[in-house]
Amino acid sequence: MQKIKIAHLYYDLLNLYGENGNIRALKKFIEMQDVKCEIHFLSIGDTINFNDYDMFYMGMGTENSLLLVLKDIQKYKEDIKDAIDNGKFFLVTGNSIELFGEYLIDLNNKKYDCLNTFGYHTEWKDFRIVGSVTASSKLFKNYIIGFQNRCGQIYDIDKPLLKIKDGTGMNLKNNFEGIQYKNFYGTYLLGPLLIRNPYLTNHIIKNLIHTKNKKYKFKIYNRIPEIKAYNTYLENFDIKNS
Repeated sequence: MQKIKIAHLYYDLLNLYGENGNIRALKKFIEMQDVKCEIHFLSIGDTINFNDYDMFYMGMGTENSLLLVLKDIQKYKEDIKDAIDNGKFFLVTGNSIELFGEYLIDLNNKKYDCLNTFGYHTEWKDFRIVGSVTASSKLFKNYIIGFQNRCGQIYDIDKPLLKIKDGTGMNLKNNFEGIQYKNFYGTYLLGPLLIRNPYLTNHIIKNLIHTKNKKYKFKIYNRIPEIKAYNTYLENFDIKNS
């Protein structure tokens, strides 16, 4: 099988809360499938050819860093839409998902046009929403867990990734959060999301590899430390897995 090529976009600006742990997890667990994995670190000033990669990752950044990235990434607006429509994988965590909406409004009520990939918009608030989240999805029966720390509030989500079961100050219509369309996965949940969610990691990697080889027999590994930590989290919140 050909190797998997992943682009870590704006790695130096969108790098809060141990987000690079997601890249390390992708590489490690892909290679555990006996598939080679190559990571390219790209930022402002680099040329991004979206045809060269199988997957793209963007993480959490400060609000100032996010606006710097927004200014640079605008030139790839159509390339990103085409990549998503053609089935390229995107994992977007933290406030980076705000870039893929129609626009965002900052604390000074200034409006910034975004990538317009999806039909939602973001408004920054003068308070932060911080806390743990447990949610279900249509992807598999197991919960997705994580942490959020944001001032942004997304409105008009029409392709949600998650339905919140338990969370702090979500204030979301129908408790929906995140974006999932084709192979695009976006969520406000941040940090080493893939380490904390072994079932989500398996789902993404399995489908990613199958885009290269539909006949590949995915190996299920019993990742005891990650699964034990995951189960302990649910037990502490007295939540039974779906």
